[in-house]
Amino acid sequence: MKKKRQGQMHTIEALLALMLIIGVVAFAARSAPQETQVESSVDTQLVLYGDDFLCILDMEREDHKSWLYDQVNGTVKSGWIFATNFSDQWNQTNLTDKKGIFYKMELLNSSSYEGNLPYPPDSPYGDPPQNAVTVTRLVTLVESGTVKVYEVRLTLWYL
Repeated sequence: MKKKRQGQMHTIEALLALMLIIGVVAFAARSAPQETQVESSVDTQLVLYGDDFLCILDMEREDHKSWLYDQVNGTVKSGWIFATNFSDQWNQTNLTDKKGIFYKMELLNSSSYEGNLPYPPDSPYGDPPQNAVTVTRLVTLVESGTVKVYEVRLTLWYL
């Protein structure tokens, strides 16, 4: 009779040990870092880079205008090549292809946008991947009582 009780205790101990091991494995699996957290932090960093870059280009000068305003205004009125000037500014940063950050710049007339880009997009690196992030800056031009809003759209991705 004593042997029978010892066998039952071993079975109960084995079940408890098994439940403990399963619990530890389940806890470890849920607390392990996941890939989406890493991707999310990279996306956040790209958004910050893009916002900072557009903010610097849109900083007000003594004449109460910004580089970004002048570029949009010149492109709209005189046919300046906004994309080339933008690329020159981008190449002066430390975010160039040496760091693995690439961009696509678009200029849209938000006031009369009908599905076509009024100005060709600039992307010397090709089309962005699906996981690229986009930041925008609005530039408002007032011409003889007419208000036109242009959207500078900067798409960034990391390789």
